Amino acid sequence: MNLTTLNLTLGSATRPFRLRPDSSDEKVVRQIFQNSDYNFGRLKRGPGLNAFYERLAASDKTPLIVDAGANIGASPLYFSYSFPKARVVAIEPEKENFELLSANTQGLPVECVRAALASKPGTIELADAGMGSWAFRAASLGASKTINQSVECVTINDIYAAHPSCAPFIAKIDIEGGEHDLFSANTEWVAKTPLIIIELHDWLLTGTANSRPFLQCISGYDRDFVHIGENIFSIDNALLAAPA
Repeated sequence: MNLTTLNLTLGSATRPFRLRPDSSDEKVVRQIFQNSDYNFGRLKRGPGLNAFYERLAASDKTPLIVDAGANIGASPLYFSYSFPKARVVAIEPEKENFELLSANTQGLPVECVRAALASKPGTIELADAGMGSWAFRAASLGASKTINQSVECVTINDIYAAHPSCAPFIAKIDIEGGEHDLFSANTEWVAKTPLIIIELHDWLLTGTANSRPFLQCISGYDRDFVHIGENIFSIDNALLAAPA
């Protein structure tokens, strides 16, 4: 694997970050650290979300951030430095991406899990969509070139249950169309999650109504729905109003 190293300045800290040059890795880094794709400070609800995080951190629970589609580690790194009192569970199915994710988050309160996020446990085959290392997806969604990688599936319900000392704060979901399955069943976790940040993929998987399960699920809750760039920020009104 051909790698180069960037020195990222995060607050008062500088940290080396390894990536593959002339690849989609560079776009991911720009999106997160230059474009601030996951910075909810742009939202009117930003102060309320920050206040919720602080209340939670001051309680007997650790704020929990689930980062699904963590790729090579840029997004969990961003979340870890933005919310230093939180624990991040970073989920990435593709082998080479996962190796970089583990290296780039070493020493941080980031738990790296090589798996695919899904609605139920099981195993899936990964496929290369021909769009770079950031766009591997379940072979069942179609791809130009199948690769020989099988990975276990994990659910958000199970992640929450496995971290009893934590309380949900953010679920960031960028799983290349896997949201169709994720929101099709076993969505109890949605009611427990103050902020969901998700990229939908109807633009990629045209003619499949891939976003329908998400829209059907989310419409049943008292949640704000804010679309900025590639991402939707879904904010639970009741959870933010209640004491942490």
